[in-house]
Amino acid sequence: MILNILLLILILMRLVIGTRLFTLARRNNLPNMYWLAVHFFAFIFLLFAPTVGNPLGNLSFSLFLFTGVNTILTQIALIYFNHTTFYQNRKNPVNWFMFLFAITSLIMLYGVFTSKSNYDQSPWVAAYIPTQILLWGWHAWIAYQAWNKTRNDEHIEDWVKSRYQLIIAYSIALSIGAIASFIRITFAGGSALTALGTLMGFVTLIFQIISVSLQFLVWVMPEGFRTWLNRNQKAHSEERIHKQAANILNIVGTAITQESGLDRMMCLFAIRKSIGKSIGADDTNHIEEHAVKMGYPEWISLVESKDFGDAISLAGNNINMKDIVTKAKKVLTEKQSLFTMQAR
Repeated sequence: MILNILLLILILMRLVIGTRLFTLARRNNLPNMYWLAVHFFAFIFLLFAPTVGNPLGNLSFSLFLFTGVNTILTQIALIYFNHTTFYQNRKNPVNWFMFLFAITSLIMLYGVFTSKSNYDQSPWVAAYIPTQILLWGWHAWIAYQAWNKTRNDEHIEDWVKSRYQLIIAYSIALSIGAIASFIRITFAGGSALTALGTLMGFVTLIFQIISVSLQFLVWVMPEGFRTWLNRNQKAHSEERIHKQAANILNIVGTAITQESGLDRMMCLFAIRKSIGKSIGADDTNHIEEHAVKMGYPEWISLVESKDFGDAISLAGNNINMKDIVTKAKKVLTEKQSLFTMQAR
């Protein structure tokens, strides 16, 4: 009974996280976050978990929904979130992950349909777990790479950097939980009716609680927690939108300046002027409000625009605009995950 209550709490927490991500995606024009929202919404199928006392856990299609549909939706969504958050316009391993996932999913589904019952599962059901562990390892690694590139950047607030670190932490917790599930399915038939099954089920549950709690902190990010993460940050008098916009403009402008050798103030002027022209506004507040909502695709379009080129050309006659645009796109591609991590 207690296990089913805890399971229900974990499902509800994931639905809350998914709803928050959906809201962030709409508010900040970040379509990549829809993939992560789908990842969390798909955990609704955990309602069909084969636990003792769960009336939905022993239906003829429970194992298919709990393991098959849940696994396929959550892993595909996570693969494409990784791709659209960290790898747009970059060489990436997405196709390899999809190929490996397709193979192991077919083996998993074979195990689902050949299992004797929901409480006596075929060992083949666990075929998806090695891919799942690799996927969480990949998620942690790319978060670490992004954090390592930004940790000394004074324009990036501490709470944004902490988001990367928390992603690493929950990915490790989920990997440990997945290993325990692999042992439970392979050696205890997937049930919690034996001593080994009970122990591994308990280990999985503990690390699921840890991981979901961390995921809640990462993606819902309560304001009190965000403020605590920023406790060592210098106080600012700017209003929130102005502060967030200033951070984004400084990150992009400074990075482009370092790559291209342009004067930083000229670069920031060109960015602001280009945004203003694109929305037909000269007011600083309107420009900053729009900058906060711009995602990676909008920034790429901005540096490719004629307005940006015209503004940059004011810096002198010897400007190689093609080279500037190439370097600007390189910087944006390398820092693309920041547009997601700064969303709130």
